[in-house]
This record gives sequence, structure tokens and C-alpha cells, in this order.
Amino acid sequence: MTLEGGKLEGKVAIVTGAAGGIGRATAERFRREGARVAAIDVDAERVRASLGKDVLAIGADVADPQAVSSAVERIKEEFGGIDVLAHFAGITRDAMASKMQIEAWDAVLRINLTGTFLIARAVAEEMRARGTGGSIVMTSSRSYLGNIGQSNYAASKGGVVSLMRTMALEYGRYAVRVNALAPGFIETPMTATVPEKLRNLAIEGTPLRRAGTADEVAAAALFLAGDDSSYITGVVLAIDGGRTTGLAPA
Repeated sequence: MTLEGGKLEGKVAIVTGAAGGIGRATAERFRREGARVAAIDVDAERVRASLGKDVLAIGADVADPQAVSSAVERIKEEFGGIDVLAHFAGITRDAMASKMQIEAWDAVLRINLTGTFLIARAVAEEMRARGTGGSIVMTSSRSYLGNIGQSNYAASKGGVVSLMRTMALEYGRYAVRVNALAPGFIETPMTATVPEKLRNLAIEGTPLRRAGTADEVAAAALFLAGDDSSYITGVVLAIDGGRTTGLAPA
């Protein structure tokens, strides 16, 4: 393993949703920066195929309290503690609000919001008990500001922002920092299915006039996970090419 800068040297990091996309890119970046990585995904075999034997691959549904508890206990047993959580596990089930099925609503809220709460709480409690603090990086989305056809997804990601702020307040006294990323249109397997017309509209409305990459989000996760952000907590960091600032001129 070749270290880039060793910014996570000696630290133990959990990355969820690590089988592909942003989660995989982040797990790889953390590993290159010296972290011992535990990669959680519903598909542990895919994690092993993607990341190899240098990571501890754990299959778990982040919205299952028992599965989360078991995963955290296993990581503690393997590594002795947890310093970083970068949580990317999430799903979409898009539809206009008028056509949104309650099953799609429930599934997205369950994974994206309840799952975030369960894994973040379990890790924060471990960090508090250990007494050494740590960094929790949640994943929201630019969509939390509102996005047509994503009422369930936007609501879940808005909930993540409120959860993040609250946990930052509650756990700050224990030196546990809690922040959130808000990616815009990023090239991932999830966005690969977006119709070309919508894709073009998203890029045309972005001031930098391009989609982002998983590696760019991973770099932001590294910043919030490491000591360079040691006095930052309760913050939403947009990685969206300026899209949150406003629409790009025609």
C-alpha cells in the first residue's frame, strides 16, 4: 500500500456503501492515506471484489439495528476502536409526489435517514465510551434543498442535515465532530441511469459546467475525516460545482 499523505495514518475508518461509487472511492482514498478500513455494504462479496483483502468487508443493512450493532462490535474486536465514520449507503426511488408509492417513500426514508441515524449513533457512542473523540461524516445531497421528482429522497437528505446538526451539538463535548457532505450531480452508478435530457439540464445548470467525480467527493470526505478540519463540526459541505449558489447563466 502506497501512502499519499498519511492523513489518516493509524486511524480506523468505517465506510458504508463501499461496494461502488462514492463509497468505494472513499474507502480507497482512506486506505491510501494510512487508515485501516472497515467497509460495510449489503453486498460484502462485491466489496471484497472491489477493494481486495486490505479492507475488512462486512455485509450489513444499515437500517437494521441488530446488523449495525453486530458490525460495530466486530470492528471494535478487529481494530480496537473507531476513529472515523464516512457514511454513504443510500438509495433512490424517484417519482413525482402525486405518483409516489408509500412503499417507495418508506424504503428511501428507512435506508437514507433511519440507516444514517443507526450507524452514526452506534459509532458516536463507541467514540464517546472510548474517550478519544472522532469524526462522523454523513451524506446529504444538494437535493435536500428540493428537487422535482425526489420528494422522498429530498426529505431523507433534509432529515440527514437536521440529524447531523443535532448530533454535532450533542456529541461535541466528547470531541466527536459530525458533519455532512452534500454532493450535486456526481458520476456514479446511481446517476448513470439518469435520462440524457435530465443529465444535460443538470450539467448546464452547474456553474462549473460538468458533473463531479466520486474521487472529488472522497477528497472532501478525507478533509472532514482528518485533523485538517479539527475545529469544524455541524457543517454541510456542498460538492456541487457551484450549483447551490444558483443556476449557471445560459
